[in-house]
Amino acid sequence: MKITIKKYISLGMLSLSLLSASCISDLDQLPPLDKSSESVNNPEDCLSFLAKIYSGFGLSSNIGPNGEDDLQGGDQGSLVFLRGLLSMELYPTDEAIWNWADQGIVELCNVNWDYTLPYTYSFYQRAMLNVRYCKEFLDIYPVNSGIPDIEKYRDEVRVVRAMNYYYLIDLYRNPGVVWDDSPTDDKSWKPSQIGTETLFNKIIDELTDLSENGNLDETPTAANYARMTKPVVNTILAKMYLNAEVYIGKAMYDKASTYAQKVIDAGFGLEPNYKNLFCGENHLTATHKKEIIYAIPCDNVNAKSYGNSIMVTAAAYGGALNPTWFGLDASWTCLKPVQQLVNLFDGPSAVNGVHGNHLKKDTRYQFFDVKSYNPDNTVAAYRDVNTKMGDWNSGYLCYKFTNLGWDGATVTPTAFPNTDFPLFRLADIYLIYAECAVRRATGTDMTKAIGYINDLRERANGDESQNINISNMTLDFILDERARELYWEGQRRSDLIRFGKFTKGYAWAYKGGIPEGVENVDDKFNIYPISDKDLTANPNLVQNPGYASLK
Repeated sequence: MKITIKKYISLGMLSLSLLSASCISDLDQLPPLDKSSESVNNPEDCLSFLAKIYSGFGLSSNIGPNGEDDLQGGDQGSLVFLRGLLSMELYPTDEAIWNWADQGIVELCNVNWDYTLPYTYSFYQRAMLNVRYCKEFLDIYPVNSGIPDIEKYRDEVRVVRAMNYYYLIDLYRNPGVVWDDSPTDDKSWKPSQIGTETLFNKIIDELTDLSENGNLDETPTAANYARMTKPVVNTILAKMYLNAEVYIGKAMYDKASTYAQKVIDAGFGLEPNYKNLFCGENHLTATHKKEIIYAIPCDNVNAKSYGNSIMVTAAAYGGALNPTWFGLDASWTCLKPVQQLVNLFDGPSAVNGVHGNHLKKDTRYQFFDVKSYNPDNTVAAYRDVNTKMGDWNSGYLCYKFTNLGWDGATVTPTAFPNTDFPLFRLADIYLIYAECAVRRATGTDMTKAIGYINDLRERANGDESQNINISNMTLDFILDERARELYWEGQRRSDLIRFGKFTKGYAWAYKGGIPEGVENVDDKFNIYPISDKDLTANPNLVQNPGYASLK
């Protein structure tokens, strides 16, 4: 028996009658399943629970965007893992601002938050709940449970748990730990911190075992699209080792490049049309070049949410930027790029777009500069590139993510996008290898690294005219190229921290609380605080350095 994640089962309508959704306070909740019930030990419930665990990245509940949420204490969209991740990775950077002064958003855009920041609480709770579900699954379905393919399913769940902890380490460094030996049946038990380096090594050991000994698929196929595979494991390892110097003070770029090369050699390829990676049929990359290593499934029927890829589609549309052009009938006028991101695309211009907006030869330039149209649909006014919060008519807009069909095919507009969110893709792995080469990691080949970069630039520009050579291969170039290739994909805050530019020496719009931004802010902002709600609920937790504490 197998489970297929994308468009073949109803992720948003899972029949998990045994699952207990509840408000949690640092995991002070009932177990998701009654482990004393023999009725759950069957393939159907096992697969339903597995689907529930996967859905923890893109949905807020079992029954779609308007159902009873797994978590309470915020609007439904803010309780979704992907929305929390994008909010914490995009808004405090040179990639984007949220146009409206929603609770906590201004603090994120200004890089000026404290331990009451709502997203600090909601993302931590979502990730820890995901970990808790993984623990319950592993408890309920041991290797000897008799479920067909249970060893593979267990390995998938172990990867999901490790991936949640990768993000928890990245954002908080030292979260509480729920593991195989945690007595989660005891409601008085609460997770404790074990230190960043100890947790880092624990996750590395888990992922290494899965990479070397696990039962996961080793090559990408349409059947394992949006599933945990060995290339996903190796991607997480590459990213953890890439950031090891930030996390634990030990540079491990040689290991990052080793695992990046393992992913490159696994059978992936670059999708020739960059726009297809972000369209409403981007799951078709699984039958084409297989660039997407792992995606969070989104679907207008079966995986609807106010916190998945709608955050980079409907949230980015409005005003002169008509959502129906991109296959949606919803526009939120919320998400805008800041001028620093737009200005990174300094290559040659191309012809005007179909709607009169200016384009670049680099097809990754997906920005919209039209402010208004005349009655005959000619452009009446263009936008200034400098954005202002609360003014949708200021700054450029962005349409990188769409709900269109393959190769831009038109579709009947829908309220929710079908666009899967590409969390990990091959282009990022190419850039990881190149960065490691520039950092002189043992075993890397600079010629190979330049080749990977030029593969991306040739795809973007359609020819070799914008290719680079060894003189261009600097850390500053790599950071800028990561922005051009990966913007709005949940990477930028982590990148800026790794390159030493998040809190020092670089100004962007609204950093520090002023429209033009400031260069320097407190280094404490490199790590998010533990929420005051978590500190109150769990006396085992200690606040991160630089933030006030209730203790």
